[in-house]
Amino acid sequence: MSAAACAPSPKAVKRLVRALLPAIFLGAIDGQIVPVALLTIGRALDDVSLIAWVMAGYLVAGTVATPIYGKLSDLHGRRRILLVALGVSTVGSVACALSTSMPVLIGARVLQGLGSGALFALCQAAAADVISGPDRGRYQGYFSAVFATAALAAPLLGGYLTAHLSWRSVFWINLPLAAFAAWRVTAVVARAAPAPRESSIDWSGAALLAAGLGVVLVALTRVGQGAGWLSGSTLGFGALGLALLLAWAWRESDAPEPIVPLSLFRNRIVLACCMVTALNFFVLIGCTVLLPLSMQAVGGARADEVALRLVALTLATPAGAFTAGRLMLRVPRMGAISAAGCALASLALAALSWASVPGAAVPLPAMVPLGFGLGMTLPALIVAAQGAVGPAMVGVVTALVSFFRSFGGVIGIAVLTSLVMAAADGGSLADARPEALAHAFRVAFGLAAGVSAIAALVALRIRRVSRAGSAASGGARS
Repeated sequence: MSAAACAPSPKAVKRLVRALLPAIFLGAIDGQIVPVALLTIGRALDDVSLIAWVMAGYLVAGTVATPIYGKLSDLHGRRRILLVALGVSTVGSVACALSTSMPVLIGARVLQGLGSGALFALCQAAAADVISGPDRGRYQGYFSAVFATAALAAPLLGGYLTAHLSWRSVFWINLPLAAFAAWRVTAVVARAAPAPRESSIDWSGAALLAAGLGVVLVALTRVGQGAGWLSGSTLGFGALGLALLLAWAWRESDAPEPIVPLSLFRNRIVLACCMVTALNFFVLIGCTVLLPLSMQAVGGARADEVALRLVALTLATPAGAFTAGRLMLRVPRMGAISAAGCALASLALAALSWASVPGAAVPLPAMVPLGFGLGMTLPALIVAAQGAVGPAMVGVVTALVSFFRSFGGVIGIAVLTSLVMAAADGGSLADARPEALAHAFRVAFGLAAGVSAIAALVALRIRRVSRAGSAASGGARS
């Protein structure tokens, strides 16, 4: 159902947006409250070597679930599928809180990711149903600011809960948040639900994608546990993962209802937005794990001290998202806005990589531009992608960009944490030599800085996009 057909009043649009914000907040905090507690969890469950999988399993599940939920919401309405996602997230949170071993916790986090991982994309799709092109920048700025606030405030909350209560409380806290989000969705979103239509889900494509991503992550995690990058097992898992992902791409090219429509990649703006989104979240999600780990493993900080050190980042990120949202009302070159944010983040990460003791006392002059720069990239890319396609494809392209957001985060957390864990001789951070660990963090932050620089260059390829919802001439040609 198009926005034009609905013609909602500004008051109704604002009411819908306010109703969606709690679900966005939950989706962000659910994914980012855990990193600050990872070391404590690993020690409590006697297996520090698997801590990367606590985050990676969640992200893989969300990556695969997002396009499936998007397709289901087209069939059955946004409200119903949002409530299903919130329910799955709640069950997963309870399972995480009750976990007694690291493998059980990883399995519970996968279940949690199957629910929470799709909330942001579902909320964006629900908003796109009724919000016209010119206003998308403003409301995406609000969404991105709330997402960024939750994602960066989560370490503060997680640090204090872990230090003063228990690491299990970082999962119990999700229950009241999910209940409130479900109440708001039930009260408001039903009026924006589209009528069901005939379609199907490409379950085989989803299975191939999940298997391919999972096997690639096994290869990366084994590197973190001491296997060499060129060892037989690493190369074998990597080759198998690549083969599965190629099989997935072949399946998608022939499926009547593909999980990820490959035809969208012929649109240059959409392709660039997907690439920049993946690179940005490689950095963003990876750093949400790297920063707390470096502060604790190298700097010796407690969980609550880590929370305080992340305040600057917490405040700067939503400020960057809100600023970008306002700029988009005046500046049609959304690629330039994203490029500026990527460049600023790259400089900040380079400063962190040059620090003599990474994470021991992260300087304010680095944390503020890092958060502000990453925040600037959040709203512009989704609006640029939406503006590069017709109204009938807005929901599909929103899910596609969200897919690459999760995909980039999966790879980022796997690669960056594997670099650090590989320096710990078998994955034990507690037994690693301080000099080797500090060097590994410097390399990881330096790699993140390089990825942000590449993202800035790719973002400059995003040409002028009309805020009314279509690409400017020449920008979207196949």
